Formats: sequence, structure tokens, C-alpha cells
Amino acid sequence: MPEDAPAWYVSSAIEALAAHRGKVALSCQGRELGYSELLAAVYRTARALRRHGMRRGDGLLLLTGNRPEAFTCRFAAFLLGLRLTPLAPGLTDPRYVATDSGAVALISAEPVDVDLPLVLTVDELTVAAQAEPDDPLPVAAREQDIARVLYTSGTTGRPKGVPSTYQALGAATRSWGTGAAEMPAGLRFLLVTPFAHGSGDAALNMLRFGATVEIFDGFHPAEFVEAVGRAPLAVTYLYPSWLYRLLDGDDDADLGALQFLTYGSAPIAPARLRQALDRFGPRLMQTYATTEAPAIAMLDAADHAAAMGDRPGLLASVGKPLPGVAVELRAADGTTVPAGEVGEVCVKGASVMPGYWNRPELTATTLRDGWLHTGDLGRFDADGYLYLVGRLKDMIIVNGYNHYAGPIEDALTGHVKVREAAVVGAPDDRTGEAIHAFVVAEDVDAGQLRAWATGRLAADAVPATFTFLDAMPTTPLGKPDKKALRDKVTAGR
Repeated sequence: MPEDAPAWYVSSAIEALAAHRGKVALSCQGRELGYSELLAAVYRTARALRRHGMRRGDGLLLLTGNRPEAFTCRFAAFLLGLRLTPLAPGLTDPRYVATDSGAVALISAEPVDVDLPLVLTVDELTVAAQAEPDDPLPVAAREQDIARVLYTSGTTGRPKGVPSTYQALGAATRSWGTGAAEMPAGLRFLLVTPFAHGSGDAALNMLRFGATVEIFDGFHPAEFVEAVGRAPLAVTYLYPSWLYRLLDGDDDADLGALQFLTYGSAPIAPARLRQALDRFGPRLMQTYATTEAPAIAMLDAADHAAAMGDRPGLLASVGKPLPGVAVELRAADGTTVPAGEVGEVCVKGASVMPGYWNRPELTATTLRDGWLHTGDLGRFDADGYLYLVGRLKDMIIVNGYNHYAGPIEDALTGHVKVREAAVVGAPDDRTGEAIHAFVVAEDVDAGQLRAWATGRLAADAVPATFTFLDAMPTTPLGKPDKKALRDKVTAGR
């Protein structure tokens, strides 16, 4: 496709909205918006933004939370070829992002004190859009334009901007192709995770295939179960910690309409995944991606079915690399490691970021010879399945030996009394570092867990100390908050 052609990612989405006229696109708190109404609102919103001076290439911050207007604004921004930065409320300081991203405008659910040429609330933009015509507009976005700049959470330092071109978003969309063209009529995607992150892409892709997206402000198990109960057919995306909450809820809850459940964003404990398979059957799919590489690998429904049969080891895998994505595991010296050995996950493909936003030094250390170095550690098996064992920064060195968090956490959650586990390194005068485990468990003590782990791990990998928690602290994206846990260890010393 010529680089000066309209961006496929946008033009194909607009065509899909038009093709599904007569169906319900969005549902939120009893309010429904049809596909034709959504498309009309997109055209009106795009004109309102253009009337306010927004032009192709301009940066726009979107801080709306989960609501129908978030869809309208995102489609409108892409139609105009803007450089969009969606933000989840409470996750990243919009004032910092406004300065770092070079944005010229902010659209927010509530008024925000930020120094930009254009600052509007969603309600103000909606009123302005209602005065505009809704006839079609041409797609201004081009393949090589920057479509969006996502920001990392900043849990390990200053948040980093990660740009993606429209071409890269199109490549990621194609890589994630899941047979959605055969989606049955009446399917509802229950959007409970932040629209500003990965599930936002998933929701937009569901609209490509005529599904209804039902929008929720966060995950509340009782509300979620009720929504599944009244849907003819339902699919969703959950963080593993939220899936655990669903599993730990009412065993008699009717979730029969839940046709498909995708999970990701954080490691899942194989023992808890086994519980989910026992509860739902092989109706699960795991996604592995990063902000820098939005399409890496997938463990699909067939893989989950195999895990229920003669391949239980797949419960610890994130699947195989997606089409169009190359994955290699590299040693510290840059050489590729053979199957079975641990190395850093390195990714190459059209969907990988071109580099961090205005961070050339960091880009140079992360993107080398065309490969993205993710900081994740993993190994391949003989069949090409990828298993993550932890993060480079989470590696714990005990008596000079490297230990990875993933296998230790998996061993602990294999105990029937342990619901969640996370391990971090604690300074130790004798061994250099010692392994400290945080667990959410009932009716079990440290001695029993240490005995359990001793039969499953190397001696130095057995946690030296334990802290029992009522709930695991998590980041806004559902990951165990290792920084908060390390701080607890430090405070304890």
C-alpha cells in the first residue's frame, strides 16, 4: 500500500462501522448507541475538533475513562490523523504527559488544570459536535503518521512515551486476527478494564465485526456476573488478578453465556488457570504483549484444551509468536539461546514501536539491530511455545545463582491454600540476596509453605521469609506491584 494512501487501520474501521448499520454498537448504563449513530457522532466530533483548530499530526490527550464518548473521540482523532494519547484516570499525571508529548489539546471527563492551547470537557465537545453536520469526511491519516503515543505507568521511573504509526496499529490488528469475522449474532464484549489501554484496542476490533460493546466503569464481580446473565453471548478481557476474584466468588453464579474470556497484562498462576479451565472449559485465550510491542504471542483456545488433556505444562506458557512477529531469546552477550535455556525476549515486527518518544538514549539501549529488547526473560520448548520466567530487573541472585520470580511464584500458588503469590529479593548479609515471598492464603503458615516449596524448588530458590497479605497490591493495570512489595521489605528492615 502506498505510504501516502489513507491509513488502512482507520479506513477499514470506518467502513466496518458503516457496514453494521442497524446493530447496537455501544451500551452503557442502559443507554444504547447504534452503529449508524456512532458513525454520525464520529463525523460530527471530527468536525468540531477541526473547527477548534486540530489538524493532522497534532497531539491530543484523551482522559475520559470508560464511556461512549471515548470511542467517538478516538475514532474522530484517527479520522483526522491526530497523534492520540489516551490516559487512564489516576494512572499518569496529565500535566507531565502534556509537556512531554507535545500535545496541543486535552479532552477530559472532568476539568483539568493543564497548560495547553485547547482544553475541553467531554460535555463541551459533545455540545460543539451537535452543531456540526454528520456527512462523511475523508480519512486524513496516512500510514507513516504517528497514530498514538502511549505512556508506561512509570512504576520503575519516569513514564515513557511509546509511539505507534497507523501502519503499526494496522499490523497489530492483522496479527491479532482471531476469526472474528465468524462472530455469532448477539455477541457482547464486556469492557471492564481501562479503555485507554489494551482492552480499548480489543473493543475497537470487536466493533469491526459487528459486536456490541457494553461499557463498565471498572470490574465489580457481582455486576459482571449480572451482565453475563442477561447477555445472549458474552466475551471479555480480564487481568489475572480480576479473574481470581471471579473464581473466588459465588460458585453457583451463572456464567454459561460467557463464550470467551481473554486474559493478559500480567503473569497468571498455572494452578489458578487450571481452576478457570475447570470452571469455564477451554473458552480462554491468553495474550502476551507490551506497550512497546502490542502483538507478541498468544495461547489460544485449542492450546488451553490441550492443557486440559495431555499437555498440562502449557498452563505455564504464553503461547506461540503471532503471525508477522519474530521472537528470539538472547543471552547477555547478544547471542541466541537454544530451546530450553533462558534468555531475554527480543521482538521484531511491523507493530513494534519505532523508538521511545524524545528518548534517543533509551531507544538506543532498547532497540538494537532492529530488535526490541523487552526486559522479559523466557524460554522456548521444543514445539515453539514461549514460557516467561520473570523480568531482568526481578532476577534474584542468591549465593551467586540466578533465580527467576515466575517459577517460584508458580510453585507457591500450586499449594491449595494459596490464592496469590509474588516474590522479591531482600538484601542478605550471608547470601547477598534472599527470596522474600508475599502470599495471599488461608489456614497455612510459613513453615508449611517452606516445606511445600522445598519439594519443588532448588534449595536457594525456597523463600527465606514470608509475609501474609489479605490482598495483593496491584498496579492500575492489574500487575502485582513489585515496587510496593520491595518497599515493604525495605521498611521491614
